Amino acid sequence: MMYIYVYPIEKLERNADDREIVRAWKKGEAERYTPETFAELINDDDFCDRINWVRVIDEDYFEISSLHRDDLEHIGYDTAGVDDSDMKTLASRLGSDYCEQLFWSSLPVIADCLGIPVKNNSGLK
Repeated sequence: MMYIYVYPIEKLERNADDREIVRAWKKGEAERYTPETFAELINDDDFCDRINWVRVIDEDYFEISSLHRDDLEHIGYDTAGVDDSDMKTLASRLGSDYCEQLFWSSLPVIADCLGIPVKNNSGLK
């Protein structure tokens, strides 16, 4: 899937490695958009950014989850006044929370359950 990353000039170099940019996004230090969402940002919000770099990254990453207002409604929240910015912030924080707490501990357990082989020199197990 192709994403557009917007990342701060003062944090990363213009020619930063794609993996470094994705790591910055996972830590909440960069923004990630689909091409459609980025086009909306540029067209609707008078986008004139002189403090960030912009990079298109065609990723071999796989989505783990998604968030919808219905998810909040399902657990009892009133989303009538929740705008897209609130949802993006919530999704970003949920993603960061997941990565900090569960992702790295769950990944090898589930990979083992699926029978994905471990490299001999990986240090795992």
